[in-house]
Amino acid sequence: MLLNIQSGTRVFLEKICLWLAYLGGIAMCCSILIIVTSISLGIVSSPILGDSELVELMIGITIFTFLPYCHLHNGNIVVDFFARLFPPRANDALDAVMNAGFALVAGFITVQTMSGGLSSYSRDWHSMFLQIPKWPVYMMGSIALVLWLFVIIFTVFEAILRACGILTPETHELAEFG
Repeated sequence: MLLNIQSGTRVFLEKICLWLAYLGGIAMCCSILIIVTSISLGIVSSPILGDSELVELMIGITIFTFLPYCHLHNGNIVVDFFARLFPPRANDALDAVMNAGFALVAGFITVQTMSGGLSSYSRDWHSMFLQIPKWPVYMMGSIALVLWLFVIIFTVFEAILRACGILTPETHELAEFG
């Protein structure tokens, strides 16, 4: 029963995180296009007005949208020089505790981002040159951060299952970077 829930949830989160990462990839490609265009026009005539504002907003979206996918695939930096000595189940228990602490930090970041977005909306905060409202970026970032928080909680659940011996490497292969 738990394995069915875990497996179905992982597939569901995988799809959502992947599509969100695709959206971030599009935002990153747009940023690169803006930078290349601005540099090219700067050499020939004058750069695009507000190019830095556009790049700032797009890169902000990119960073937020990559967080859930990276966490689901263990794409975080891990210093494990002392944890290598522990057996796998102890490492899984340590991973559960670490991710639970990480969930608290991510929850704080999520709440603060939502608060900043509400403040940005209520104060009608816009970019300097192009007068683009800033609150939509906060909104997109908040959605991505809520998904990131769900992913972190899910990884805590998986780590607990592994530490208890319910989820084994044969029933679940961890997708890892590098």
